[in-house]
Amino acid sequence: MAENLTIRAEEDFSPIELRVYQILREQILSGELKAGERLVERELADKLHISRTPVREALRKLDSEGLIRIIPRKGGIVADLSQDDIIDMFEILESLETLAVRQAAARITPEQRKLLEDVDETDVASMIRAICQVARNRRLDEMLRGLLDLIRASARIGRERPGRAFEATQEHRAILEAVKQGDGERAVQLVREHIRRSVEAYQSQLRSR
Repeated sequence: MAENLTIRAEEDFSPIELRVYQILREQILSGELKAGERLVERELADKLHISRTPVREALRKLDSEGLIRIIPRKGGIVADLSQDDIIDMFEILESLETLAVRQAAARITPEQRKLLEDVDETDVASMIRAICQVARNRRLDEMLRGLLDLIRASARIGRERPGRAFEATQEHRAILEAVKQGDGERAVQLVREHIRRSVEAYQSQLRSR
């Protein structure tokens, strides 16, 4: 459990609880910490050579994001979402992303087209952040990033389907191009197709296991 955690406060000026949170969060999102795995406050504090308070705060923040569940007297448990939960999240993601691209296409300026041209289509978080920046909708950006993290942690197997990662990148590129051209309806259609294919890839991988 979290074997590679290392905290050196002198090398990082952010609060110690933020560092603990960031490390645990990335290990959950990357799959290093797997669904159902326990995160025991005392064990983590001993491993990090810090007090239990920053660990407790980090676990609370992860719990508030839905990445873990805190169970009294047992500590945190990495969230193990059901297939229905994940499909529901994809449906919510579709609604939020279609709103984002529609607003961005309607509000984009010539200067912002350059911003989208520089986006890495393989980095979904950066792409969403750029689209929401063009849409001038910070709240939507926050909601989308949180939801994308949950899907990344819970439905990563979809991208394991051969060729899916490449397909997704091509789909992202097409969405960005539609937004750059100010074609909101085309961007919405492409988002819906992308989400449908992502769900299909996820379900296909589940069946093959």
